[in-house]
Amino acid sequence: MKHPFPYLPKQHEDIMVEHHSTVLVFIASGIEEMEAVTVCDILRRGGLNVVIAGESEIITSARGLKLLPDVTFEHIAEDEEYLAVILPGGSRAADTFCNHPHVEKILRAHMKRDALIGAMCASPSVFAAYDLLPQGTAMTSHPGVRHLLESRYEYVEERIVINESVITCQGAGCSIDFALTMLSLLAGKEMSQQVAKDIVY
Repeated sequence: MKHPFPYLPKQHEDIMVEHHSTVLVFIASGIEEMEAVTVCDILRRGGLNVVIAGESEIITSARGLKLLPDVTFEHIAEDEEYLAVILPGGSRAADTFCNHPHVEKILRAHMKRDALIGAMCASPSVFAAYDLLPQGTAMTSHPGVRHLLESRYEYVEERIVINESVITCQGAGCSIDFALTMLSLLAGKEMSQQVAKDIVY
């Protein structure tokens, strides 16, 4: 699906994609726990299935929390179709995502299917690492990895940016907004608003 605007304005339109089944969230050592847990939590509150894939059976987050993924990277079949693929940030985790062949294969396969791809904080760097998007694609990221993106892509100073099926955000402080935006795109604006109301956001 092609989104009709190059990046997300402050009050985004409600855009809904075809619902398949499950969202895949990657995590790795050094992951930003606020980002990873928030997006999984809010999508599940919104009724979506979420599979958490880790580089190992136990993941130690950026601040020492132990997270137990549902599967490891290698157990994700390359022909498995997910509604969306999301990469929370954290510099160490982003480095892993940028250097793991199975992550690259899953991203490439899903971009060909026009699945939604969400990348948070440092993780938009995967688009540059694997040369996944056309030059000039609009996106945002944590300021610490801006230099990895702006020579190739259009860096936008917004908390959340949508460009076609790619959604990026600047960091942990945007976690709830990012998760609710993803939920709106995947399950509809009414569901996103209901979850926001339920968590008193």
